[in-house]
Amino acid sequence: MNRTIFASYYESDNMLYEENMSAMKVLIAEEKNKSKIADLIYYRLYNRFLKPFFFDESPELQKYPILVELYRKQYKNGFAMMANCCLLIETVASFLGGTNKTEKDKAVESYIKVFKKAKDYGNDLEKFVDKKIYGAMRCGLLHQGETYDNFIIRRSGDILYSDDKTINATKFARALRLFLQSYREELKSEKWDSELWDNCRTKIRHIIANSSEKIGK
Repeated sequence: MNRTIFASYYESDNMLYEENMSAMKVLIAEEKNKSKIADLIYYRLYNRFLKPFFFDESPELQKYPILVELYRKQYKNGFAMMANCCLLIETVASFLGGTNKTEKDKAVESYIKVFKKAKDYGNDLEKFVDKKIYGAMRCGLLHQGETYDNFIIRRSGDILYSDDKTINATKFARALRLFLQSYREELKSEKWDSELWDNCRTKIRHIIANSSEKIGK
């Protein structure tokens, strides 16, 4: 049995729930599990990449406005948010395309794929389809801890300023969260034998296989 965790999440009872790779292998074998699979993908991606940046929006914290303000001023960081968003975009692209790895010559395409999909969802991320987010933002942040090509990160204002190079990290992350929610709902409504589901299941099989290799080592 492969007990590596695919997704973990908390329900309203504040209890931790987990689904491992062996459970996922069983789930993706039957159409009746569509809704649960879609939820687990959402939990995997949202909890790992975005949830920490929305701590100030949690219902429990609203009772303590001083802590909310402290978090926003001293802990929330636009650079960290955009770095995680860039990682998440590539991950989402791999689910949409059913890929195991992002080929070097197709990295930019993975971003364009997500931003084009955002247009289908009526999501603000569509504004970035022709922007140099991969090279100027992703590569700059992950390799050097800074942006390239005069891109600027803020946590106020529009999601994309009129200069086409200033990005509101908070709104960008919120738009990406909405994208994940739309993807989850599309999975629930789309046909089991659709390209969307074929690629999704292929990606999950890659994840399961990769985790099995790690156990073997």
